Amino acid sequence: MSITPLSPISSGITSLFPDASVNVRSETETSGSFADALSAAFDNAEAADKADKYTALELLSGRTDDMSGLLLDAQKAEISLELAIQIRNKVVDAYNDIIKMQV
Repeated sequence: MSITPLSPISSGITSLFPDASVNVRSETETSGSFADALSAAFDNAEAADKADKYTALELLSGRTDDMSGLLLDAQKAEISLELAIQIRNKVVDAYNDIIKMQV
């Protein structure tokens, strides 16, 4: 089963967040390094959060009335954040296991 990554955010976000670098990586672009996978998870969480903030701002300003898009972006942001947190927790658990090993 192939899991598709979150799609890149619309180009309108760069006008609201000029310092935002939206780099959503797919599983084929990851080099296999664990650090790259962890970085990709946090980058995806950040990109999803920025998309959620952008659609909320669009809805609140009256430029759109797409409530379902806002809810979808909020769910994507929540799931991406949960994934990044779970990956971090696994890293901490693995580190603690290595520290407890007797040599």
